[in-house]
Formats: sequence, C-alpha cells, structure tokens
Amino acid sequence: MTSSDSRAPASGPELAVAGLLSRRSLTISRSTALLGLGLLALTTAWSGVTSWYILRKDDLAARLINRETSRQYAYEDRIAALRADVDRLASRALLDQDGVEARVGEIAMRQAELESRQSLVNAVAESLQSAGIGVSQAAKTPLRQRMIKPEEPIRASGVTSFAPFASRKPTPAPDTPPLRGADDRSAPWQSGEAEEPVPPARRVAEALTRLDQAIERSSATQLAALRDIDRTLGDTQKTLRGALAETGLDTDKLAAATAVARGVGGPFVPVRLDASAGPFETTLNSLQPRIAAVARLRSLVEQLPLRRPMPGDLDTSSSFGYRSDPFTRGLALHTGIDFRAETGSPIRATAPGKVVTAEYSGGYGNMVEIEHAGGVSTRYGHMSAILVSEGQMVTAGTVVGRVGSTGRSTGPHLHYETRIDGDPVDPSRFLRAGSKLAGQL
Repeated sequence: MTSSDSRAPASGPELAVAGLLSRRSLTISRSTALLGLGLLALTTAWSGVTSWYILRKDDLAARLINRETSRQYAYEDRIAALRADVDRLASRALLDQDGVEARVGEIAMRQAELESRQSLVNAVAESLQSAGIGVSQAAKTPLRQRMIKPEEPIRASGVTSFAPFASRKPTPAPDTPPLRGADDRSAPWQSGEAEEPVPPARRVAEALTRLDQAIERSSATQLAALRDIDRTLGDTQKTLRGALAETGLDTDKLAAATAVARGVGGPFVPVRLDASAGPFETTLNSLQPRIAAVARLRSLVEQLPLRRPMPGDLDTSSSFGYRSDPFTRGLALHTGIDFRAETGSPIRATAPGKVVTAEYSGGYGNMVEIEHAGGVSTRYGHMSAILVSEGQMVTAGTVVGRVGSTGRSTGPHLHYETRIDGDPVDPSRFLRAGSKLAGQL
C-alpha cells in the first residue's frame, strides 16, 4: 500500500471549510488589486500634474505678469485720455467764459447807447409836448429797467457763472435713496423718459441771445418813435403853414420876430450826431431843423389873434370892407367885423398881449386895444363895461369887457378889429386860420 493510499480520506466538514477559505482568499486578492490600481493611478496623475506645474510654472507666471501689465497700461492710457478730456473741456470752458464776458461787455455798451438814445427821444418828445404838439405813446415811454447791470454776474436759469467744468466739485449721492413716489407728488405725471437737463453753457447762450433780441426790439422801437415824430411834425408843419397862410402874413418874418418862452435858459451845448452812423442818427439830424421850424410856427400861432372874441356861434351883422354907413348912408370903410350879441355878454382877448388902451374912444365908445406879437393888435369897441386897465398883461381868453352899444352904434354888438402895424386888416382871415386849428389852440 502506497503513502498516498495511506492518507485517510477527508471528511465532508473539512472539505466545506477548505472551500470557504479558498473563496475569501480570492475576494481579498481582487479588492487589494483594485485599491492598488487606484492608488497607482492617483499617484501617477499627481506626479503628472506636479511635473506639468513644475515645467509650466515660469510660463504661467510670465503670462499673469504680462496680463496685469497690459491692464495697468490700459488703465494708465484711460486715465491719460480722461485727463486730456478734462483739460480740453476746461480750456473750452475758459474760452467760452471769455466769449461770454466779451458779449456781456458788448451788450452793456449797447445798453448804454440805448439809454443815451432814449434820453434824446425823451428830450424831443418833451420839447414837442411843451410846444403843444402831440406825440405817440412810444416816444413818451422811457426804458423801464436796465436789461443788464455791469456790476452783477449774468444769470441764466440759475447759472451765475461760467466757470470751467473741471473746477466744479461733484455732488455726492444721498446716503439713502428716497421712497418711491416721495419726490413725484408735486410734479405732474409724465410718460416716457425724463428730459435731459440743459447744459449751463447753453442756458447762458440763450440768455445772451434774449438780451440781444430785447436790445434790438428797443432800438427798433426808438427808431419807430422818431419816425412817428417826423411824420407828426410834417403833418403839423403843413397844417400850421396852411392855417397861417389864411392870414396873409409873412409867417417866416413873424416867427423870427416872436419872443422865446419865458423862464427857461442855460448854457448852449449843441448835440452833434454823425448822420452816417445809422438810421437813428440820420432821422434825428433831419428832425432838428423841422422841430425848430414847427416850434416857431407853434409859438406864432399861440401869439396871433386866431381865437374867437366871444364863445359860441358868432352872429355877424357887418363884415370888413366898404359898406353903406348906417348913419349917413354914404359909402364908408368898415375897419372891423360887427358881432351881434346881448348886452353884458363877455368879450375875451383873442391872443396874449398888453393892454395899450382901456377907455372911451370917440366912435368906438368904450374900447380896449391889446398889442400882440409881431406888430399885430386887436380892438374891442362899443362895450358896456371895461374890465381891464391900461398896461395890464392878458392871456388868450381873458375877459376884457362886456357887450354894449356905446359910441357910434345902433344896437348892442361887438366891433372887433385886427391891425398890423396900425393898419386895419380883415379879422375873418385870422378867424378862418383859427378854425383850421380847432382843438390846437
């Protein structure tokens, strides 16, 4: 019997235990193998990353440095560009400010010229008003207010200066935002986007433009006033000459002989204007001789007996000229006009002057004679009462006596005469001239 044959055959339980141990050994061996493979892969990856980092470390650092350097250069270029923009804006603002100051100075000079012209217009209007010549309301109205004062900064919608934008400090934002709708209660509701605020430079430019336009309008108004005065003077001169032509007098000679108004005077300082400077100066230069001529004519009108000796409609009973004498029935010269009126009716002076006779005078009866300018005199006869005395100065409209029938008279009436240098002339010529100037006497 061999050795192998000498082993005892294994029993059943032992075979089961041996199989179990064999399977556990096989399971442990697979887990250990997988773990080992995982560790090996991780180690290999780490080694690869470490090797790549070590190899690429200098390249990454260089890229990072280059990127940061590029950003820094970009920021510096941006800052330099912003500084250049700020400097450009500041320079532009300074230039704009110089331009604004120059325009303000020009406007101030134009305003001073405007005020000087207005004083001339006012002087012309006052001289015409004192002479009794009506002028338009535009010529009477002075400048209401100064448009711009040199001592004050120009203001345009809250902008008091035109300083460079670079010197202005930014306004800090509020710490806490306002509640929604808190600031919109007083403002009307608007749809769409909010309007952009108007730049200060534009507001100042618009304000200066408005001042320019206001000065232009005032200048045009002054020129229109002068031209209106010129037309008024032309019409007045034509009316006065036409009315005085009715008297048959040499108005130029009489106007030169009339006295100037009393209570005025002063040194003579003539106003010299360059007629080529513009339409205002040209118009004003052409006005001066016409103003003087109209003033002389107006003064002559005021001193000539152009008014009626009695109020109301005059009832003429006998005209000037040759007639049949009421007493002798022979041909005789009637040196005046007879106006029939009731006894006691007031008789008024027809022009200002000096009483040279106030007494009973033959066929005139109670008579008053008044001496006027230019050798013109008036006589009032047949009065029932004399109310002035010899040497008395009277004005136009002064009651000199009452209607009567004294002297060589057939009934109550006024015998009215006008004389030039002592020679009788037809009073109707003066009365017709006065009727043409109705409302101006």
